[in-house]
Amino acid sequence: MMHGMVIGVSVLIAVVVGLVLARTLRTWIADDAHAAVLEGSRGNVGLVIVGTLIAAIGSLALPVGEALKTPADHIGAALLLGAVAGSTPFLVRADVLVRRLPDRIVWPLIGIGLVTAVVASVLGGSSVWFLVLFAGVTAALLFAGLHLLGRAMNARTMGLGDVKLAFVVFSTATLFDPFAPALVLVAMMFISGIWALIGAIRAGRVRGVTIAFGPAMLSGMWLGCLFAPILL
Repeated sequence: MMHGMVIGVSVLIAVVVGLVLARTLRTWIADDAHAAVLEGSRGNVGLVIVGTLIAAIGSLALPVGEALKTPADHIGAALLLGAVAGSTPFLVRADVLVRRLPDRIVWPLIGIGLVTAVVASVLGGSSVWFLVLFAGVTAALLFAGLHLLGRAMNARTMGLGDVKLAFVVFSTATLFDPFAPALVLVAMMFISGIWALIGAIRAGRVRGVTIAFGPAMLSGMWLGCLFAPILL
């Protein structure tokens, strides 16, 4: 019964988040040129549907009975999953088309993750929320280190958008399994490698070819979330 509630709430939140993002594109992208590109791409209705499906599948795969035992834990997990799922298609499209992970989407997701983990840890008392915070903060710090290293070496590594998104990706994955972040890291590196190879083949060269890393992070996250309860 509680699992059904988690699925229902996650789907509802994903629908609401998707509809809000679809109606406020120019607000969260905050750039007229980028807004024109995004408005000229595929319709937002499809993105809302995709986000809803991600929420349904992700919450269905969530091992509710193991680490999430109280109503506060269930509601917290549903809120986090629904918000991230509803935002995922919009973040992917923005990063692919205009190479941006908009702060006005990513920062609220970070805030939701932080507040949810703190409140649920107090009201629910599950140790998983400490791990959620630890994984998110650690990943953000590691990605920040890679970003700074790239700037020092004048090389392209992680963008600041990727650094902030790392908190969302790895904290969400930890809900499914404490070791899920390791699987997510492997999945995102594999996906980004394939994407970079395709880009190099299409460009006919390797040097200077760059990819948007956000889609690899997000797709790697959801793949890791789905397979972590099975493989780990």
